[in-house]
Amino acid sequence: MSLNDAVPYDLAPQRCAVCADPVRLLHCSSCKVVSYCGTEHQSANRSKHKSACIAIRKSREVLEQEETALRADPGDGLIMPVDVFNTAVGHFWGILGTRDYMRARFAAVTALLRVHTVRAVEKALGHLTDMLRLCRSDNLGVRDIIPYLLLRLGREQECYDFLKWWAVVERDSYYDWGDTTLPYLDIRGADAFEPIDMFSSNRPRLPYIVALTLLKLRLYLDLTQFEDLEFGFGFNNSWAEPDQPVGMLVREKIQSLDLSDVSTVVEALRSQYQRLCQVVNDANPHFWEALVDEGDETPSPPPHYSPGSIEEANLALHICKRAWQETEDAILMVHSDTWRFTRVYEGNGIRNDPAETAEAMEIRRGTGHIIPSKFEPPSPTSYPSELFHSTSAGHNQMIRFVCCSNPKKVLVYVDGACADNGQPEARAGWAVVCGPPNSHEESSSWVACGRLEIKGPFGDVSAVTSNRAELRAVIAALRLCDWLEEGFDSIVIAIDSSYVVDGATGWVRGWVRNGWKTRTGDPVKNQDLWECLLGEVERWKACGLRVELWKIPRELNDDADTAAKRVIHEAADEAEFRDIVTRPLQTTTARTEVADCRVLALCLEEDSLVNAVHGNLISLIASKATMERATTQRATLSMLHQQPPPSIILILDGALTRQRRVWEHVIDHLRHGATVVLAGCFSSLVSPGQLNGFFAKLGLPWEMASYNRTKVNLRSNAVGGHLTNRLPPTYSPKAVFVKNVERSAAWYTSSDNSSETAAAFTKVGNGKLGYIGDVNGEQSSEVVVLAMCGLLD
Repeated sequence: MSLNDAVPYDLAPQRCAVCADPVRLLHCSSCKVVSYCGTEHQSANRSKHKSACIAIRKSREVLEQEETALRADPGDGLIMPVDVFNTAVGHFWGILGTRDYMRARFAAVTALLRVHTVRAVEKALGHLTDMLRLCRSDNLGVRDIIPYLLLRLGREQECYDFLKWWAVVERDSYYDWGDTTLPYLDIRGADAFEPIDMFSSNRPRLPYIVALTLLKLRLYLDLTQFEDLEFGFGFNNSWAEPDQPVGMLVREKIQSLDLSDVSTVVEALRSQYQRLCQVVNDANPHFWEALVDEGDETPSPPPHYSPGSIEEANLALHICKRAWQETEDAILMVHSDTWRFTRVYEGNGIRNDPAETAEAMEIRRGTGHIIPSKFEPPSPTSYPSELFHSTSAGHNQMIRFVCCSNPKKVLVYVDGACADNGQPEARAGWAVVCGPPNSHEESSSWVACGRLEIKGPFGDVSAVTSNRAELRAVIAALRLCDWLEEGFDSIVIAIDSSYVVDGATGWVRGWVRNGWKTRTGDPVKNQDLWECLLGEVERWKACGLRVELWKIPRELNDDADTAAKRVIHEAADEAEFRDIVTRPLQTTTARTEVADCRVLALCLEEDSLVNAVHGNLISLIASKATMERATTQRATLSMLHQQPPPSIILILDGALTRQRRVWEHVIDHLRHGATVVLAGCFSSLVSPGQLNGFFAKLGLPWEMASYNRTKVNLRSNAVGGHLTNRLPPTYSPKAVFVKNVERSAAWYTSSDNSSETAAAFTKVGNGKLGYIGDVNGEQSSEVVVLAMCGLLD
């Protein structure tokens, strides 16, 4: 069997990246892991492949340089062994001079895994396994990644052997990692169908148990294909060939089973898989919810994490999500089996006034445990305008400088200026430019500036200098607004000050370590502002925002420089430290005014289907209220943050059950007073697990029940007298019913089963939630939707 045949999942085999032709292939000469049937298709795919290709080539060049240097090192027998690649196998990380080489290999793996072909994964796996050979103790954590690469390649037996060896040895507290004569990764042919007791330790390693869960789920899904098959000619002359590809472990297992044995093994695997789901949730309650979320890109690996934290979940997700995605039905299955772990979303509230936000932000002294990173552009000559483009974002669709390659990264320009610097009468100002100037907007929507206060954030009185003004500008940028609420998880602060950039990303570590003393023993100048800056970095880090500083040439910072200089002469002196924030362009109006009724319709996945099936409903609503539609996550978040906010949110497909971030924003608006109605194609495009978890996030016990066409009757006690005579007293929809709905919220039930409802409407916080289970868009259901939206004439 060829390698391509042995990969039964969705990892791309060696085929042309454009036309999928599997013959006459040429490898890309640069990355060597992507194939084409000819130069024409290689040229056509260049723009799509370029970034990953360059990253792979550059990482390979760096690795070759590091290896050449390390092999050329003669060694001294003390700090660096002689002939290190032969004499120090197993101990590499313990030798300081080998670490750059090991880091370079890890970087090469990271670059290779940007490409999803068998060849790329095989090369990455080769690097990682050899790194374990060189460094048994695995200080870079490569053993967390290897099981998923083996799964992606269909090498399930090797994956299980690998996981079992580490499970065994990690129970052995006496294993001597320094003794290279001891057995190492020597388990072969272990029974992957055996019970999981040995993996259920008190503190299991999250990536391991997640990998084991996926392996057991794969075995279960593969084997279930044989439960209903009749005997016939297949690959072992006994079983018929199943419809879907099957992994090698089950192909071998099935040959030893009789028809009567299959169900027993299937049930055992399902029990093991479900138990592992619980073990994973106990280890980290954030993981399953993060895995099934389709709304965001896989997060970047965090620099630090603690067991059970969201950072640990994100790290595991970064390592494993591709393997889950490449396993058909795996994420759908796990969604159905883990929705019970869903935690009620408590919400962040809706903050429409940045001034109130600023007042709520404490001013803290940083500890120095977390410092900002230095932003490294793709090229030393890269301009900010090349990497960050003007894009609308945030509560009021303000224009921000958003990264072209990462819509969650925002850039601001900052600067400080000082007149008569160093003199007793010095005056200083600072400025933050967070968007391009627009003559149609107030200046405060794109620039914030102020005079440098006489007192610092903790009440200290300090001399006015340009250095303090520049530090104050960085602090202002971090306290300017809620960057997370605007949809960002990273902020790049561009400034032309080496003092600020080098100090914040490097020098400050030594200052903190020396008790805020310089190398000469003198007190560090501007300690209060440095501590405040570090406090802001730590505050944002805890919330999930990464802070980076970018030293740019002075000529690229004209707007911030001009604003900082202008405020010196135009603004009055400031005595006390205070925040200046960007202001909304509109004031909030009450939701209850009929004239301001605004409907936001969400169709984030199946817009064309919704139009075809429910076009009449959409037209009816548009004729009665101001209606806007969002078809992407980004557009949805922007519209939710507009002022005034939508008073009605109409969810027309099932995307929100798989897009956690958007659903949480909708919940905030719901509890704040909006009416949210689940209608259109919503009920027909969700699985039981997705729907149940969707309601569980609200704290509702509602669950999916039956799916059928039946006659339903209006419950007058639930809808109230004002609607009783305006709604259809009875009709026969084909609907997805829900159960566990309180009687006061169940609008339509059938005579046969009054415990289930086809339409429900209940109070959530200060708002209302409606559910319409009709999958066909009956005219009577349209009337019910209008009634829930308060638009029934």
